[in-house]
Amino acid sequence: MASLVDPSRAEPFARPRDRRAAKVAKTPPPRVDSILGRRDVALVPWASLFVAALAIALSTWLRSPGGDFDRSVVIGALTVAAVTGVLATIQDSPIGLRFRGSLWVYLLGSVLMELSLAALSIHQEGVATVFFAANVLIAAYLGLVLPTLWARVALVFLMITSCVVHVVQPAAGTVDALIAIALVGAAWAVGALGSLAHARAARVANALSSFDRLTRILNRRGLLQQVDRLLSSKGPDGPVALLIIDLDDFKLVNDTQGHSAGDALLAWVGETIPRALPAGAELGRLGGDEFAVLLRGDEATTAQAIAVGIRSVLSDRISAAIGVATSQTRAVAAADLFRVADAALYLCKADPTLGVHALVAGTIPDGKPVLLDGSAPPVKDPLSFATLRATGKVPRSPEPGVVYGWLISRGLVVIAIAGATVVASSFFDPGRSFYDDVLHYVGVPWVLWFLFLAWLMRGREVVEEGFRYSLIFYGSSLGLAIGVGVAMLAHGGLTAPIGAALFLRVLFDAAVLPAKQARGTLAMMLIGWTVVVALSSAGTLWVVPFHLVTFGASFALGSISKRAFDEVTTHMLSLARTDALTQVRNRLGFEEEAQAALEEARADGAPFGLLALDLDDFKAVNDTQGHAAGDTLLREVSEVLASSFPDSHTIGRLGGDEFVVVFPVAVESDAVLQARALATALRPVTGASIGHAVFPVDGANLDALLVTADHRSYEDKRARQAERVPDLRRG
Repeated sequence: MASLVDPSRAEPFARPRDRRAAKVAKTPPPRVDSILGRRDVALVPWASLFVAALAIALSTWLRSPGGDFDRSVVIGALTVAAVTGVLATIQDSPIGLRFRGSLWVYLLGSVLMELSLAALSIHQEGVATVFFAANVLIAAYLGLVLPTLWARVALVFLMITSCVVHVVQPAAGTVDALIAIALVGAAWAVGALGSLAHARAARVANALSSFDRLTRILNRRGLLQQVDRLLSSKGPDGPVALLIIDLDDFKLVNDTQGHSAGDALLAWVGETIPRALPAGAELGRLGGDEFAVLLRGDEATTAQAIAVGIRSVLSDRISAAIGVATSQTRAVAAADLFRVADAALYLCKADPTLGVHALVAGTIPDGKPVLLDGSAPPVKDPLSFATLRATGKVPRSPEPGVVYGWLISRGLVVIAIAGATVVASSFFDPGRSFYDDVLHYVGVPWVLWFLFLAWLMRGREVVEEGFRYSLIFYGSSLGLAIGVGVAMLAHGGLTAPIGAALFLRVLFDAAVLPAKQARGTLAMMLIGWTVVVALSSAGTLWVVPFHLVTFGASFALGSISKRAFDEVTTHMLSLARTDALTQVRNRLGFEEEAQAALEEARADGAPFGLLALDLDDFKAVNDTQGHAAGDTLLREVSEVLASSFPDSHTIGRLGGDEFVVVFPVAVESDAVLQARALATALRPVTGASIGHAVFPVDGANLDALLVTADHRSYEDKRARQAERVPDLRRG
């Protein structure tokens, strides 16, 4: 156990031909709790502001092309473009890399952008100026990327600034001012909803990667996270205890009764041990038949008593040896805690009369804990993981966990509230045109339509493709484009503040929806906007460049957030399918990829082979040489498998010393030849019993193939043992 793998860096086993996977495996794991610090998150806002400043200068010139344009605005916009252009180009420089992840850089940049926009608005028509629409993007972006506390501070700052602009420059009418300021709040709410959706789905992925599917308790990675979390936590110091539990004769159960019986026993152990644990204890499976318990605030005598209780509740079906490591404070290295518990376990194995043994863990010189895993600790509430765990379903990609019903529902409610504000304000403003009358008549049904769509999503965790999804997505997109278009025409056309709602919808959908749907939203908003352009007066066409740039910036800002989230959740879901020790697929990952290969083989009518191998005397290696030697052996075996099967469908470790490989074959005899070649390749490392199965000859489903391969591996083991007995007699 001294050789512990940093599970936060676990990636799927990179095949030699996959250079990109090898490169990705060397990069630091993405953070779960924040997207700050990414190159695209830092670059796109400055690049968007650079293009927007050029668009403001161009639009201002087009507004009065005869030479009477506002030169101060053009000069100011070009100055902003120059500064932001420099900031965008230095992102990869040493100074850019140094400050890219600093929260204060984002806060300071946001303040400067907001003050510059406020100065521009005061110089023109206040909050009614068309350029004030950029404030909506700023609000949505800050709600999306900033931590919760700072996002709320940003909202207060944005609202106060907007009100100050209107007080200093009251050129805008009351209705236009109300709409503009309400849109700032709605934009922040939409960004915050997107941030909440990303955080929630990342937490689900983190929970999935921290639990063992078979026993439904923490896996090695999850337990290491809990150890790190405890040793690095602040607060009153106190005793810490770690128990490592090793089941006796578990290998015999697998060999005599089959792996299904062994799996059932492990699942029972995972359900039974908690009966002997106090509240607050953490139980995890380190791998194979090894379990561990982390105790907070328990002295050595109490920890030993708990270990005796664990042996007692397990005694109905199996005996166990338990090593206990204790420390009076949290000032202990995590690696030392595991090493000492492992040493205590060895003493139990060496002396059959010892069922439980305890040793005291030492401390490191500076008294600071050594962290094994730098990723975010698992949250107490694993959210929908309980449902996924119960059904055995795990999302293969982030998308199913992003488009939550509650997110869509609340987003639609935000739209309805913003729309109600616009409609209500129109009743206080006498109708001046045909579009005002239309807004009066259709405004209330429009608001009710969005509330109805929100009601359709009540209680739904995930949006599934189908009629309901199409109605909500297309109905809300078209409804927004039509409603905002009418409101724009009723309040001045292209220059109306309500037009910012189109940009806001584009940003929101790009941040939370798959790319195809996000592009669909962009297209529908552009169609609605084009109709407004066609129906607006020629005197407002100078706004067109600024609007087009804003559409692009909205889509880009949302897309980088989505991409950042996808990388985080993809990484975490990969951890959920990867064995932290050997870096090959774990049981979950193997079953998913093998099932995919099976379905592909059924469709193509092509066979494939499956090998199941069981290492010789692995238990003896652990008991005599230590778990570090056993871990090293398992890693060496996984490396041999990867080099022997570079074109395999999947390589997996089902638990303990059991490995499986699924690979393409032309005929059944190929599987036999591959089994012999693998035995030869493994000989310098260890002996192994290898069984084969071929689809569809030996089974039509994965379970049948595994049973056949397991049976043949047992036959291979018995044959090899029979060969060894005469050799021993002759000796």
